[in-house]
Amino acid sequence: MNSSTISLLLPAALVCCTTANALPSSLKPEPHQRDPYNWQARHESIVERHKTVKPEYVVIGDSITHRWGGDPVDTDRKMGRPGAAYWDDLFQSHTATNMGFGFDYVDNAYYRVQHGELDGTSPRVIVLLIGTNNLGHRKDTAEQCAANVKAFVQLLRTKCPSSKILILGILPRKEEQLAPVISKTNALVSKLQNRKNIFFRDISPAFTAPGSTLASPALFSDTVHPNAAGYAKLTEQLKPILKQIDPQY
Repeated sequence: MNSSTISLLLPAALVCCTTANALPSSLKPEPHQRDPYNWQARHESIVERHKTVKPEYVVIGDSITHRWGGDPVDTDRKMGRPGAAYWDDLFQSHTATNMGFGFDYVDNAYYRVQHGELDGTSPRVIVLLIGTNNLGHRKDTAEQCAANVKAFVQLLRTKCPSSKILILGILPRKEEQLAPVISKTNALVSKLQNRKNIFFRDISPAFTAPGSTLASPALFSDTVHPNAAGYAKLTEQLKPILKQIDPQY
């Protein structure tokens, strides 16, 4: 191959590489400050925590995860923690970090990890429970949300290559129009699993009302957030999954 041929092929190769590594157009990594929730302070506290604490498990998500409990505990704004006792039960003999942030989209979680929240750590399992705000607030399509989750998983694999990643399907909501979108998103995201270091589990059927695809009123305090009984159910569902994919749990 002569030099002129190489010069013609090189730009095309660069375009292919750029396209392959580009983020989906629906993913916009950025902070997510919404008063009175101090997003930046929580982000900084997790970055600081992981300078000295090396968690065996982290759970990344939105307010559903934040309200589950665990460390770090916010000092300036106490978000309700109806799941705290169940978080303690889930991780009683392990070190874990709650990386749930109220209002977060997948985009914001991506930004947080991109900007240091997992630096210097190598959790045995990273649990993802995120995406409901993309569908419910921003009205992303199932394809957009799934593409964002895929990009996020790729980032996590880069940051923590030895960690196993467990993706939990988006939990049901009470809005009927969102049920098919949630179902389709979960089906698309399930294709990311390789059953080696990326796993997917759809636990949503445990949270639906009998004969329905909508969230059970007995397990949710509003359209999206589990109540104490809901967190008991979430913990009950997650325990055997962690035991299955991580023999050290």
